[in-house]
Order: sequence, then C-alpha cells, then structure tokens
Amino acid sequence: MKLTNWTSTWSAVAWHRFRKHSALLLQKRCQATALQGGVIFVILLFSSVCFGQDAAKQISAATVEIERQLTTLKVSDDLKQQCTNDIADARENLKLGYLHLSLYTIRTCKLELSSLAYAATKTNVQSKEAYEEERRQLGMLITEKDRTLTQPTPKPLPALVVALAQVSQVQVRHFYQSGQPSERNNNIAEGINYLGRAAANLDFAIFVRSLRLPAPKEPLVVRSPKPELTKLEASALRTFKSATTTQQTAFSRLKSNLEAAEELNSASLFEGALLKYLESELYFGLIITTAENEDVQHLQERAEEMGRLLTTGKTDHSIGLLFCQMAQSALKPNSGAQPSQAEIKLAVVILNNVLPGYFDYLKKKG
Repeated sequence: MKLTNWTSTWSAVAWHRFRKHSALLLQKRCQATALQGGVIFVILLFSSVCFGQDAAKQISAATVEIERQLTTLKVSDDLKQQCTNDIADARENLKLGYLHLSLYTIRTCKLELSSLAYAATKTNVQSKEAYEEERRQLGMLITEKDRTLTQPTPKPLPALVVALAQVSQVQVRHFYQSGQPSERNNNIAEGINYLGRAAANLDFAIFVRSLRLPAPKEPLVVRSPKPELTKLEASALRTFKSATTTQQTAFSRLKSNLEAAEELNSASLFEGALLKYLESELYFGLIITTAENEDVQHLQERAEEMGRLLTTGKTDHSIGLLFCQMAQSALKPNSGAQPSQAEIKLAVVILNNVLPGYFDYLKKKG
C-alpha cells in the first residue's frame, strides 16, 4: 500500500512549493469564511471542501495537509510513525489507481490530526462557561452541516463514499454527546478532546462527500445486513470462549466493529453497516485463519480476476472494490520484495472470507 507523489510538467520541487503555498492561501480564505458570524471552528472542517480538484488530487492534497500537520502539531512518536507510513501507502495506492484504498488509508490519521488541530486552537477555553459556549457553537454547526450531509445529491454518490460518511456522522453524535458539560466536571481538556473528535469526524464526512468521483451508472442496492451480523456474532462468540490471551486485543477490535455495524444498521444507514460488517469479517478472519504455504502467484491472479469482476459491470461495487484493492496491494508490496506472511494472510482472508461475504450479501433480497 504505497504511492509516490503525482507530478506535472513542472519540476517536482517547484510544484511542491507551489501546491503548498496555494493550499495555505486556500486555508486562509476558508478560515476567514469559517470565522464570520462568530462561528469558532478548526480550519480543517472547511479546507477540504475548498479544493476544486478531481478525487485523486483531492486525496493527494489531503496527504500534503497531514504531512504538514505532523510538523506543526504535538504528535506522539507512535502516531507520527503511523501517519508517515500511511501517507506513503496512500500515495502509492494513488499511483496504482487504488483511489478507494488510498482514501481509506488516510482516514485514521486525518481524524486524529484534525482532532489535535481543533484542540490546539482551543487553549484559551479555560472555564466551564467558555467550554459550554464552545460546545454550543459547535452544536449549531453540527446541526447545520448534518442537514447538508443528509440531503440527496444531484448525482448518486459511490457506496463507499456514503458508507464512510455515515460511519463518521454516527461518530460525530457519539463524541459530541460524550462532551456533555455535566460529565466533564472541571476537566475542560477532556471535554475539548471529545469536541475535537466530533469536529474531526464531521470534517471527514464533508471531505469524502466532496470528492469528485465519477457517479456510478447503477447505484448499489443495499439492505439490512442483520442476518450476516447475527451469524458472524455467533461464530465470534463461540471462538472467543476458547481464545488465547494474545487474541483478546483482536477480539476487542472485532467487538467494537460489530457494535458499530449494529448501530448503523439500526439507524438504517445500510452502506455504513455493510462496510462495518465486511471489516468485521476481515478482523474475525485474521483471528481464525492460518495462511501457510500459499501460492502467491495464484493469489495474485485471483485478486486481479476479482478486481475485473468488480469494475467491468455497471453496478457500483466500490465497497467490495476497497477490500479487493487491499488484497491486490498486500500481494504486491511497493518494495518489490515478496509479500510478508502478514500480507499474504490479509489477502487470503479477503479472497476467502470478505469478498465471498460481500457477494453473498448481494444475492439476498431485502
């Protein structure tokens, strides 16, 4: 999952300087708009919708912004290393044409750094009264933007875009409610942290819906994945009872993901629920699967064939394609070396569990 910077007829250095300068100018213009009328909010919320570019360039610009934030924000060494790796992966994925995977790859760091950027602008919020005012203004903005996010678009959005936006919209409400003043007592910093995460998720939902991806010819017909979730939860529970201590962390991530899928499903946000269900299939598969003595070339051929199947028809298979691109990228590391055991295992689980689960979901009627 790697990628190099896209280039133009200019030299790479000249283009990088121009793009960085242009991005800063755009941010300043967007910041001025955001602060009009007393709305106090982080620049990132608006910068993402100010780029008049195609999807690949928008995602590329987002990696540049993440890179800039790593040098200006107080970031832990672990997060800095993760984001550095994710930026490299996202850029390589863009180079390979894996837009879905590139977008998915930058999500975690974009959320984390947007949250930190928000908190960095709120150091003057010291009293409970100031915090309550900050929360009130953010609440007004969330209400305004939430109406926009739920309105129909002139053209259908790819299912993956809808799914990622839905997942973040649910998180906006969670983090905003977690920042209730009555629950924060005098811990203003903790409250700001919750508000920052709410703001970051709102920013990401706006960002993905602003991407200029081609509209699907035939939108994906989605339904409740409740039967699939019920079956997976039962299997996970049986396996958990015999799990080793080292598997507890993996099961914790699986449990959290299944809960998110259930919540999205209950809210009839079926694209998001489908995405979370497939992620859960992936996490569960990684727990129970061993992938030894696999024929890498055969796996590569299967992944390429699956990619053709998901892209040659008219139906929007962007959610399934995301996981296919994960497998393709894992099987052909950017280093040129043979894929690691972990990468082979990831591809095996996707090809044997996740994508069959996706196609089985499509076969069943709502």
